[in-house]
Amino acid sequence: MFFATSRLGSRKQPAQSGSFDLHEVTEELTHPGRVLFTEEVILGVCMVITGLLYLFAQMPGTMLTTATAGKSLMKQSVAGFNAAPSDRKPFGAEPLMAAAQPMLKALRQVNELEQRRDFGPAAAAAWETVRAAIEDLRFQPVAMQDRVLPLWMLEAEIERAAMLEARLEAGLGPYRDAIRSLREAELSPEQIAAAAVPAGQRSDHQIMLAAAVDEAVNVPWEAAVAAAPAAKQTEFEALCRLLGEARDNARAIARSRDVVNLDYWMATAMLASTPEGLRARAALTRADRAGAAGDLVAAEAAYEEGLTAWQSSLIANPQLAAEPAVVAEISRQIEAYRAVLEGLGQPFNDAFSLQNVLRTGT
Repeated sequence: MFFATSRLGSRKQPAQSGSFDLHEVTEELTHPGRVLFTEEVILGVCMVITGLLYLFAQMPGTMLTTATAGKSLMKQSVAGFNAAPSDRKPFGAEPLMAAAQPMLKALRQVNELEQRRDFGPAAAAAWETVRAAIEDLRFQPVAMQDRVLPLWMLEAEIERAAMLEARLEAGLGPYRDAIRSLREAELSPEQIAAAAVPAGQRSDHQIMLAAAVDEAVNVPWEAAVAAAPAAKQTEFEALCRLLGEARDNARAIARSRDVVNLDYWMATAMLASTPEGLRARAALTRADRAGAAGDLVAAEAAYEEGLTAWQSSLIANPQLAAEPAVVAEISRQIEAYRAVLEGLGQPFNDAFSLQNVLRTGT
């Protein structure tokens, strides 16, 4: 049986002035997916097994084979607490594409229905299946090179990094600013002039000079630790390590989410599984087909119907109006609508602007 601790126990009293409690830092700011095996439990398991072995060793003849088996069991049990080799994954973890297969299968089913222009109850149910598969994928432990993390933790790690950054800014900000000022004072007028030139207009020499300016003004927190009082350096070093971990985790999760286009499909599934969202997809599919066939009048009507339906769906789901993937998709449809109007020699109808469809102007 495995025992674990995760943010257990009562809150400790604040440390005395000038002292640093590393446990306090890690308890508050270690990420929510961390589970730590306690040394006390491991020691207890070993003590119990050792006691049994001693008991078996005192028994005659026929019990010696049992003692030998027990010794082997102890070795296996203790080995189970050791770090897993790099080619082993924690229980339940899968590579990204393996974990994403249920979502991809559900999306193929949706695509087949929409290719047949079926936007009825079967399509609505298929989008609900997509939505459920994405939710499952978000909570599935995913193997990402040297770490295993669930995809839902992106927002949590971004928030944790922001908290750590604020802690470091409060404690190390003045020291980092002092280091930056000293470095800037050592810059040559030529370097300063090169940095003032827009990046796209710099010569090769100016690019090199501007790089020195960037290095001067971008002082990492680790560089500021040495300038802090010695009594606080251990605390700041711990915060820097946690910040690096949070940022590395966030980058790894973001890359994985981008590979399977998770955020886009989640937003699309949420909209498409509503009546208005499904109506929008049906109308915009008709609009694309009509435009490709050269029937611009039918395309105009279908685009306006589809964009109006998107607007209704976003009114019911306002949180999706800020989703970059949703904004990009609606922008694409609006530009296609604009092209149809230009083909008809008509002015663009501002009622179908991005701002109005997203309802960002009200």
